[in-house]
Amino acid sequence: MKKIALVLFLALFLVVGVSSASMAQVPGYWDIKGAIDFGGEADIDGYGDTDVESGFTLVGEYKVPYTSEWTFGGGVQYQLDRDLDDNGLNDSLNFVPFYALAHYNMQNSPYYFLGHLGYNSFDMDNTSDTSGGMYYAVGAGMDLSNNMSAELMYSVNNGEADDFRGPGNNVDVEYSKLTVSLGYQF
Repeated sequence: MKKIALVLFLALFLVVGVSSASMAQVPGYWDIKGAIDFGGEADIDGYGDTDVESGFTLVGEYKVPYTSEWTFGGGVQYQLDRDLDDNGLNDSLNFVPFYALAHYNMQNSPYYFLGHLGYNSFDMDNTSDTSGGMYYAVGAGMDLSNNMSAELMYSVNNGEADDFRGPGNNVDVEYSKLTVSLGYQF
C-alpha cells in the first residue's frame, strides 16, 4: 500500500510541476523514448552478481530549457519485466523510476550530456513484498534532427525484496545496466 501511495504522490508531483510550467508559459517539450536495456547485472545480497536478460523500457520526459546550454525536467520510465538468468534464479524483476533530469548541451554541437536522479518502485517474482530505492543515471546523447535524439546511458536501480526465497530472507537488490534509446520530442 505504501508503494502505491508513493507512486501516486510522485505522479501527482510530476503532473503539478508540468502544469505549473505550462501556466507560466515556459516553453517546455515532451520527449517520448523507446529503449533497449542491454543485459546488465543484479547484485542480490547473499546471491552475488546475477546476469539479467536484455529488456525494453518505455520513457516519458518533460523538459524545460533553462539557458542555451542547460535543460531541466522530470521523467518516468517503465521497464518491462526481465528475467534473471544466472545462479539458478529463475525470477523476473522490473523497476519504475521517477526522476529529475539535467541535460547539458555542448555549444555548436549536436552532442549533450545528461543525468537522472530519483526514486523507483520495484517488483520481483517470488517475494512477499518489495520496496523501491534510489535511481541514478549518467549518459550522453546526440540530436539526430530537430525532434529526434539518440542516447546511451548507464543507470543503477535499487530496491529491497522481503522474504526472497523464504521467510525472513530480506535482500537488497542493485540492478545496473547500459541503455540505448531513441526519442521523439514534441
